[in-house]
Amino acid sequence: MYIISGTLREKPQETHFWNNLKLTQQDILYLDKDKMIHCEGSSSAKRWWKRIPIFHMPIFGGWKKYILVQKADEWSEVKGDMYIGWICPEVVGVSRIPLRSPVRLLLGPGKVSFFGINSKGEQFELEKVGIGYIGDGSSYGRYPLR
Repeated sequence: MYIISGTLREKPQETHFWNNLKLTQQDILYLDKDKMIHCEGSSSAKRWWKRIPIFHMPIFGGWKKYILVQKADEWSEVKGDMYIGWICPEVVGVSRIPLRSPVRLLLGPGKVSFFGINSKGEQFELEKVGIGYIGDGSSYGRYPLR
């Protein structure tokens, strides 16, 4: 993952299709949109090269822009493990990797909303810390990339 990210100075991508859970629109009806972070896409983001998915491969022209998010209030207030999920036109899902610190989330070509949820299905509020690009040398590179 370090090689395809194009940088050895940042934490590489952690999330893969096998540790994501796809959700349906029915699964997310109860989520509060005010607790989510809503982002515009990055027009330069490419998802595919011919039939090859490159969105998680920055050296091949994949997604580079990310947002750094964290839990909005005290970390200790959430009971159980915490997870990050996303809602976009193509797919709704949640990472099965527990959230332990702020995380970087890639921004693709379309609109996306990110949400936080605990292992009991309770939503918690997220806040945006900043925006960066893979390989830009930002201090954000030390955080996990989901």
